[in-house]
Amino acid sequence: MIIKWLKATSFASLAALMLVAAPACTDDKGNYDYEPKAEVTIKLPESITVLANAEYIDLKPEITSTLEGEITDANPNFEFSFKYKDSKGNWVELNKEGKKNIYMLATLGIGKHVCWYSATDKRTGVRYSAVVDVKIVVSTSEGWMILCDKPDETVRLDMISSLTIDRLMPVYDINLYTDIKPLHHARSLGTFFNARGTIGDKIVLMSEDNAYLLNNTYLTINGDAYELKTSHFVSLPDDHIVSFHVVPCNSYITADAVLAVSLEGNAFVWNPWDTGGGAFEEPINTSERAKDPEYRVSPYIGTSATRSTALAGYGAALLFDIDNHRFVAWDGDRVSALKQTLYPLTDPSNKLFSFNTGNMDLLAMVGTQFSNGAVYCFMQDGSKRHIYSVNTSDKTFKQEGCWTNITKPDFDKATQFAAHSQYQTVYYAYQNKVYAYNLGSGVCNLAVTLPANEEVTLIKFCTYDNPGGVSTLTKKMDEETANKFVARQYKLIVGSYDNSVTDGNGGKVRFYETSSPGTTLTLGSEGEFSGFGRIKDIAYKEVRP
Repeated sequence: MIIKWLKATSFASLAALMLVAAPACTDDKGNYDYEPKAEVTIKLPESITVLANAEYIDLKPEITSTLEGEITDANPNFEFSFKYKDSKGNWVELNKEGKKNIYMLATLGIGKHVCWYSATDKRTGVRYSAVVDVKIVVSTSEGWMILCDKPDETVRLDMISSLTIDRLMPVYDINLYTDIKPLHHARSLGTFFNARGTIGDKIVLMSEDNAYLLNNTYLTINGDAYELKTSHFVSLPDDHIVSFHVVPCNSYITADAVLAVSLEGNAFVWNPWDTGGGAFEEPINTSERAKDPEYRVSPYIGTSATRSTALAGYGAALLFDIDNHRFVAWDGDRVSALKQTLYPLTDPSNKLFSFNTGNMDLLAMVGTQFSNGAVYCFMQDGSKRHIYSVNTSDKTFKQEGCWTNITKPDFDKATQFAAHSQYQTVYYAYQNKVYAYNLGSGVCNLAVTLPANEEVTLIKFCTYDNPGGVSTLTKKMDEETANKFVARQYKLIVGSYDNSVTDGNGGKVRFYETSSPGTTLTLGSEGEFSGFGRIKDIAYKEVRP
C-alpha cells in the first residue's frame, strides 16, 4: 500500500513531506523507556530414583533470575508447581501447597514418571519449566538375583538390588512361599527378556522339586498356576525342569527359541513366536518328533551370550548326550517338525577333536559374547581334563579350539567354571581359590585366594539378556553411567560360603575387575556383600527404559 501511494504522489509533494518530517528526526533525544527482560533458569537433576512408599521425592531446584538473582521460596512474585502425568495421560498437580522445594513420599506407583516443575512470574504470567524423570522402584526392581539353599536345603532367593548405578542394597530371603510348598535343592535361574510386550518377560526359578515363574516386580511365586509346566507345557511331564535357556539370533527384537532340560535328562523347545505364543512340546532328545526319548542330555546348554549380526538369522544350541557321550545340536533353520528334535553332530574333515567323545563326561558348558558365539566345553576324560571350543553362531558348529590333558594347578579338581567374553581366558575354582587361565598364552594365575574358612560355590559373568541389546538398556543413561553399566558384564562374580557361620547366612558375593589379558583379578568398586544363603546361581534382572 505505501509503495503504491508513493508512485501516485508528485515529486514536489514528496519533497514537501520530507521537509516537514525532517525536524522530527533532528529533535530525537533518544529518550525511550526500555524495560529489561528477565531470563530465568531452573536447575534440576535429569532423573532421580526412590524406593516406593519408603523414600521421599526430594527436590531442591536452583532458580535464578538475571534481574533478581536467586528466587527463594519467600519471593512473593513467583508461584511454583510440580505435576506428573497419570496413567490416563492427564497432568496432576502434586505441589498443593505451592512451595518451591518438593518433599513428598514416593507414592506415585512403581515405574518411571515424567514430572514437570514450573515457576511462574505472577507479574507477567510467564512460566519457566524443567522436566525430571522420577523412577520409583521396589527393592526387587533391578539387580542381581541370588539363588541359594538354606542349611536344610530349602530354596531361598536373595538379591543385590541396583537402585542406581552406584547405589546397591542387599535384600535377604525374599518371601517365595505364601501360596506354594517350600522347594528344595536350588538349581538355576532362567530369564527371557522380551522386546515384544505381548508375551512378557519371564523369570524362572528352578529346583530339584519344581520350577516356577516369578512375579516380575516382587520376585514372589503367586501360586501353583505359575508352575512352569502348568503354564508353558502342552502336556504335563513328570520331569523336573532344572535348566531354562534362551537361544539368541541376530534379531534385536526377539530370540529364536527357549530350550529347557529336566533333571531326568529330557530336553524341550518353546518357540514363543508360534501362533498363540506356543509352548514346550514333547521331549526333543529323539530322532523323530513326539517319539519317545532315545537318550538323556546334560542340563548344560551352549549358546552365544550375545545378540549380534555375526549370528545367523536363526538360533543354534549345543547339548551333550550323556548316555552316548557325544555332542548333539539344535538349530532353528529347519522345518517345524525338525525343530522339535535334536541331532548328533558329525566330525569335520579337519577336526580338532571328536564330537563322539568315547567315554568322556561333560563337566560344564559356558557361552561367551564373542562374535562367533564361542562356547567352552570342560571335559572329563578318565583322570584327564580337556577344554573344547565350539562356534555356535550358526548350524555349522565349527570346532575352534582344543586344549587337552591340562595340568594347570588344581584344574583336575575344579568344581566351578567361567569364561571371559573379551579375552581368551577361562576361570576355574577349587575350594577357596580362583584361577585365571589364558588359553592363548598358556599363562595360568592364582587370581583370588579367599579366607581358609570359605569355599567358592559359584563363578560367573552376568551378561545382559535384553533382546534389544545393551544399547537399549543404556539409551537414557549419561555416558559415565552407561560405561559403568556395560562394564559390569565383564566383572567376574564370585559366590562363596563361609563355613564358620552357624546361622545359615554365610553366603558372600564379590565382584572382580578384569583387565587384558584377563589373568589378573582385583576387587571391584562394588566391593563384597555378605549374609546370603549357600549360593547356587546368580542372574541379573533387567529393566528396559
